[in-house]
Amino acid sequence: MEEIYKEYRNRANFFVVYIREAHPVDGWRTKENDRKGIEIPQAKTFEERSGVANTCAAELDLTIPMLVDGIDNRVGEAYCGWPDRLFVVGTDRRIAFRGERGPRGFKPNDMVLALKEVLGNSGSKDDMESALDKALEGDK
Repeated sequence: MEEIYKEYRNRANFFVVYIREAHPVDGWRTKENDRKGIEIPQAKTFEERSGVANTCAAELDLTIPMLVDGIDNRVGEAYCGWPDRLFVVGTDRRIAFRGERGPRGFKPNDMVLALKEVLGNSGSKDDMESALDKALEGDK
């Protein structure tokens, strides 16, 4: 994802939205997390979730801007984003690409094809920013 972001960041807006933890220590644990000593409890407050999101971004060396879903999981539920999922939203505020749920459905190359199509039709980052602003205003 970082390579895609670096290639297209001047033509499109990118965000990672941190939603509820997929593998909390007090939930669905994984052997890999146990092996690595990763013990993250499910956040109970927005502040806790934000802290985990910051740790995640730092550990993964993410430069993609990160947003954090509220503790009500509104975004994760609206987009069926758990445990992870890729989307491309066009300047018309419509979903141009909705990947399958991860991890098996997490296919960045499929997302790039849709992104290229959207950019070929509009190509303007300003148009995409305007569409994002309007979409966010509609949620208020």
